[in-house]
Amino acid sequence: GGFFHYVSGDREDLIGRDFLVGSLAAWKAPTSHITLSDDPKLKAEYSLHILLGSLATLPFRPEWNLHLVLSTHNREVFQEAVTAKTQGSHVINFGGNNAIQTRVNLKVSLVVPEGVGSYAYCVSATPEPFIDKTASAIAIDLGTSTIIPTVFSIGGSIIHRKVLEIGGCIDLLDSIASDSELIQFLGSGKAGSVETIRQGIESREFKYGTRTFDFRPIYLRHLKPWLADRLRLALKEVEEWRDSAQSFVCWGGGAELPGVAKMLSTQGITAVPEGCWANAIGLQRMSEGRLHRGK
Repeated sequence: GGFFHYVSGDREDLIGRDFLVGSLAAWKAPTSHITLSDDPKLKAEYSLHILLGSLATLPFRPEWNLHLVLSTHNREVFQEAVTAKTQGSHVINFGGNNAIQTRVNLKVSLVVPEGVGSYAYCVSATPEPFIDKTASAIAIDLGTSTIIPTVFSIGGSIIHRKVLEIGGCIDLLDSIASDSELIQFLGSGKAGSVETIRQGIESREFKYGTRTFDFRPIYLRHLKPWLADRLRLALKEVEEWRDSAQSFVCWGGGAELPGVAKMLSTQGITAVPEGCWANAIGLQRMSEGRLHRGK
C-alpha cells in the first residue's frame, strides 16, 4: 500500500487531501476503509487514487510521465469518467506533507473493456500461448466483484461479453467471513475480516492473521458451491460458441485461488497463470505499442 498527499493539479477536488491506498488503508481503518468491490462506480471514482498509491510504493522520481491504456468492466458507462478523473498533471507528496514533491503527468491513450489486456497477454505468452489468435476463444474473468464471460473472434475482436448479475471473489470471502465456525472461534459474535481472510488465502497458509486458526476446511467447504454457481451461469452465457471455440481459458484473481485450476480443468477450461496480473501486463504491452506508434 501507499500514502500520498495531493498538492495541486487537474483534480482540484483532491487538493490538500491525504490518502492511504491498499494494505495501508485496510490497516488504518479495518472496518471502514473504502473497498472498490462494494460498488462498480468506485473503480472509476478512485482510478487515480489507486494509480498514485501504486506509484508511492516505487523508488522516488521527481517526475513521472505515463502513457496509459486502462480497462473497465463497463466501457460504455465508465470510459469518460475514468479518463476525466485520471489524466492530466498532478503534483504529489509521497513521503509526507514536507517531502519533496513529485509531478505525475498522465495521458490516457485508450480505455478498453476489461479482459482485452488479458487476451493480449494470453496470445503472446511463451513458450506456448494460452490462446490461438488464429481461432475463436472463450474466456471467463473471475474478478473481485464481477464475473465476465467473453467470446473473442479470430484476432481478438469481442463478439459477445456479459457482466453476470452475480458477485465475484468478494462473495466467496464474505461467505467465509460469515461462517459460523469462524465466528465461533473469533468469539466476538461478528463476521471475520475479509482482508485478513484474503491474505491467508494468498499466502496459501490459511491462517487467520497472527492466530493459529486454520480456516482451510472452511475455505474448501465454500469454494465448490461458489465456483459451481458462477461456472453454470458463465457456461450458459457462452453455450452457442463453446463447440467452435479453439481455446477456453479463465483469468482474473479467481483463477489463482487454490483448487480452482483443478476444478476448471474438469470442464476443459485452462486457468491462466498469473491470472491476477494478466490484464495489467497485456495493457502495458498495448500501451507500449501505442506509444511507439504515436497514439
